[in-house]
Amino acid sequence: MKKKYFVWSCVVMTFFSACQQAENMDQQVEELPMSIVASISAQKDIPDSRYAGTNPNNVVFKESDRIGVFVDNGAISEWVYSASEWNSTKTVYWPDKTDPHTFCAFYPYDEDAVSITAVPMPSLLNQTGTIESISQCDFLVSSVTQSYGDDGIVKFQGDGAFSHVSSLLQLTFKGVEDLSSSVLKKIKIEGENIVAPTTFSFNDNKVSVLSSENSDVLDVSLSHEMEGENVTYYFILNEKLDASSNVTLTVEYSTGDKTYVAQKKGFAGNVFAGGVCQSYIMTIMDRLLVISGSSISEWGDGESLDDVVLDGKEKS
Repeated sequence: MKKKYFVWSCVVMTFFSACQQAENMDQQVEELPMSIVASISAQKDIPDSRYAGTNPNNVVFKESDRIGVFVDNGAISEWVYSASEWNSTKTVYWPDKTDPHTFCAFYPYDEDAVSITAVPMPSLLNQTGTIESISQCDFLVSSVTQSYGDDGIVKFQGDGAFSHVSSLLQLTFKGVEDLSSSVLKKIKIEGENIVAPTTFSFNDNKVSVLSSENSDVLDVSLSHEMEGENVTYYFILNEKLDASSNVTLTVEYSTGDKTYVAQKKGFAGNVFAGGVCQSYIMTIMDRLLVISGSSISEWGDGESLDDVVLDGKEKS
């Protein structure tokens, strides 16, 4: 009788042991923690700040930056950059170890992003023209498709690195001629929905404009004494590809006790492509604002544009 009981006990223990092993194997398959690496474009040099000095082309992630990541249209997860690593605020698992999955990521993180079809983009209204200002308005995205591989690391790098969505306008005023002893007072950029609130969709990689009363004008007040030195201002604008939609640049400056306004309608061909930098070098001579150098690029070196002359008139 004792022998039968011992045999039966062994059978029972073997059964439960097999069940436990099967359960552990299931957990090993199901619990595959996800990790990520991410970069912006193909940068190699790491600057001290998000933008290296006054170079808007060299952009990197900084300590405490936050990004949002969607996995296969699922719920969003938040990732924080700390000590050169990305860590999720809650552990995120791979759906499986074999099939490829699509990962859509965006910066900066927004808890109101509940769908890959309508991710809120930062407001463009409170810009000051500085590098620090555009770093607060910049919106970056990345999308990669991959399987678990050897290490389960999602790689937002190389061809899958983060890229800019909006357009960058760079205005450099030369501190010569009339501007050698002048004061820049105001820069105004006007165009349909040029700074309107927007959302981004990963489904078609397009921006949708939301209705807003303050959507057509970016008005920046300045009080910069040139003193013979050049000065550059940077502005992030919504993408505009319709050449029939007018974009107007207005510059207000003072010389002595008189204030002048220079304005140009339809500058730059009215085209502000997403992820593109349009750069202008301007000189004021005989109360005329002359754009003597211009270029358009993928936030880097690019092709030249035609020079443009803006008429300067005394402000009444």
